[in-house]
Amino acid sequence: MACLAVTWACAVTFRDVPRSGVNEVRSYLGSATRASAASDEVSEDPELVWRSADIRGTVGAPAVGERVTVVATVDRWVYALDTRTGQLFWRYRIRGTLGTGPLIAGGLVIVGTQGRDGQLAAIDLYTGKRRWNDRIGDIASPLAIHGNVVYGATQNGLVFAYSIEDGHRRWVTGGAPTRSGPLLVGRHLAVATLRDTLVVLEASTGLRVVRAPLPATAVAPLALLDDSTLVLSSPSGAVMAIEIPTGRVRWQVDTEAPVYGAPVVARDTVFALTNEGVLWAIPVNDPDGLVKASIGGVSVSAPVVLRHGVLVATVDGHVIYFDRVTGRRVWMRRAGGELRHPPIVAQGQIVVAPILGEVLSFR
Repeated sequence: MACLAVTWACAVTFRDVPRSGVNEVRSYLGSATRASAASDEVSEDPELVWRSADIRGTVGAPAVGERVTVVATVDRWVYALDTRTGQLFWRYRIRGTLGTGPLIAGGLVIVGTQGRDGQLAAIDLYTGKRRWNDRIGDIASPLAIHGNVVYGATQNGLVFAYSIEDGHRRWVTGGAPTRSGPLLVGRHLAVATLRDTLVVLEASTGLRVVRAPLPATAVAPLALLDDSTLVLSSPSGAVMAIEIPTGRVRWQVDTEAPVYGAPVVARDTVFALTNEGVLWAIPVNDPDGLVKASIGGVSVSAPVVLRHGVLVATVDGHVIYFDRVTGRRVWMRRAGGELRHPPIVAQGQIVVAPILGEVLSFR
């Protein structure tokens, strides 16, 4: 089945998608805390279990469900793969350049595209066919889903909320250009803008509650600390906890080097990775009691915090596993192309998606 670039989109189905398993990925990296794998363990000598030769580069982190993994690609395709084998279920050709990684909720895959005519779109997880789409603008930051609503923001300042089921636009408001995207904090939606400000909205209505100055710019996704606090990281080398809805800085740590990836909140600790490969572990209630360890490699992604260790993706295409208990590097695997997003770990399986190159899985 051929797809023409002049059409809106095209779906190509190769095999049926299983309806078993939990295939819900409602937040970037699988969790609003960015620590969906905090209870997982990985092998101390993992082997390659599959590679997807058809995929030549990805946009954002993949959405990894128990049976289905969905990937957005640089050449405008959305792929649904078998998480266990890497076999292709379907692929969907979308008009416009994909701007962020996909999410999965309610049997739908939600994606966004970039540019003046950027679209928010929903694809049926089981058929690979479009369910709805709407033009909203340049979406280049992670989306977030809560209940039956998907929230997002554009680079030109629009923040929006849509009903997942039918694509009904619930509300849209302006004044918050962002690369980090929105974060649900209790009943509020927080957006760190490109203008060093924090905009807090009512999640149900989009009405502005607070607009507060920030001491640093955020370009990475925010992380949820608790129902009234978020954590922000910055290329200026700052990690800070911010109270919502007031926007007051609860504490701030200088990491001495840029942090380009999202902070990660695991149990009672905030983790941040500098671009020099130094991992910072900051106790939530005692930030002065922080510890740090050099893992090595240049990184621009979030660390993947596991039960006993951490995975780090480097820009030169390596995945490193560091044991936080022993303080040593356990293994390193070559993943091919440049890595700008962290690997995703689900039940001990590691899925790695280079920005140019094949998607790989290790176990």
